[in-house]
Amino acid sequence: MVEATREQIAADLEKIFRDTMGDWEYSGEITAETRLFADLGLESIDMVAIGAAIEEHYGRTFPFAQWLSQLREQQVDDIRVNEVIQFLHDNMNSSLAGDRP
Repeated sequence: MVEATREQIAADLEKIFRDTMGDWEYSGEITAETRLFADLGLESIDMVAIGAAIEEHYGRTFPFAQWLSQLREQQVDDIRVNEVIQFLHDNMNSSLAGDRP
């Protein structure tokens, strides 16, 4: 398996967001600094759908529940696209290096 680059993950995420949200009203550019809730207008249930779409796209599971729990503990009130990219990059590439079972 080839290492996933941040650029590829960003492109994948934009497509996943647009495909998953269907009749979504957001038409602006999605950048690394775009906030999922404040800018994109996502709700918690949307995160579940997007998480499932991400897992389907990459053909693997990710520890979204633990990650979101950590963010809540840190009192993070919104998530930037860059944070999702970093989360996916870390999880995909650490398993390549054998860091995860």
